[in-house]
Amino acid sequence: MQYLTGFGSHVVILARMRRLTLAVLLVLTGCSSGGDESVGFTAVDLTAAPEALAAHGDMLVIGTRPTDHPELVTRAKDGTLSNARLTPATPYGKEAHWYGITSDGSTITGVGGERGGAHGNVRWSAWTGDTHQITEKPQGFSTFGGYGAGELIGVVRTKQGPLIIGTWQSAKAGLDIAMWTYAADTWSRQPSAGTVLESSQELLRFPLAVTPDGDGALVVGWQIAKGTVSAAVWRFDGRTWTTETLPDGDAALAARCWDGTCHVVGRSKGKLAWWSGPEWKKLTTPDIPVGDNQNLAAPVPVNGTPTLFVDHNGVKLVSEKDERPADGPTGEVKAAEVAGGQVFVIAGDRLWRVT
Repeated sequence: MQYLTGFGSHVVILARMRRLTLAVLLVLTGCSSGGDESVGFTAVDLTAAPEALAAHGDMLVIGTRPTDHPELVTRAKDGTLSNARLTPATPYGKEAHWYGITSDGSTITGVGGERGGAHGNVRWSAWTGDTHQITEKPQGFSTFGGYGAGELIGVVRTKQGPLIIGTWQSAKAGLDIAMWTYAADTWSRQPSAGTVLESSQELLRFPLAVTPDGDGALVVGWQIAKGTVSAAVWRFDGRTWTTETLPDGDAALAARCWDGTCHVVGRSKGKLAWWSGPEWKKLTTPDIPVGDNQNLAAPVPVNGTPTLFVDHNGVKLVSEKDERPADGPTGEVKAAEVAGGQVFVIAGDRLWRVT
């Protein structure tokens, strides 16, 4: 009887050890394979393809374009969709694609464009309004067009008001980075000469994206100096511009700033690169190829973690820690935004919400 009792106690101990070992293995497996767990998404049903996103308080503003004209859709926190009334003022405004939308929670500002004319250049349109109505504010042809015109890359809200960032013919060489400010329904290009926005024969500058940064703005892109190509950023504090190159980078493609930190993503030797500023430390990320002609969407916080959505053998969520598949979205990732505590992504000409 004592033998049987002793044998039974050994069985109990062995069973407990097996359960403990299994539990440890499950924990370890969960830690090592967490990157394999897919993240769920829900499609947001729109009547037209989305082109641009912006947060407007707790609402999401969506720039869409049916077959031949722009529309502006808002999504409330509860999922209710509404259309703002668009009032174009020019023929090209009636046909514009959305190149960028921004909001301070009260006023919405947008930049549209459509190619036309003898040379097929983009004819730009500037829009201002709110969730009920947004109106094109016609500008003089020489404001965004004409002999020295370059491109417009985006619009942002700052403490001083909205800014449009683009390029314009340099007095020295190539194109300067250009900034337009807004007052009394008029956009005015500010001089780049004598600032870090100016190009020269020794240093050519190429902006690719812009994002709000504190009271000002952060422009990201690349530059070439004496045959050396490097990723670069240009920061505007509301008064002056400063610039820095990013370590071990070929081009900075997108950026977003929150909680005092700017997250910049781009390309380094054909691979994904990620920098964190204002110190501009290069982070270690999963090995993901980024082509010379590939665009990236700006990172967003997902459950407190800076996260990039990218099409890499399917849409993936990439952070400094891991890479996880997205369940639902397919195709090129064009934009990401956070509104009302929810995360939205444009992928494959559809709008998706992280669930």
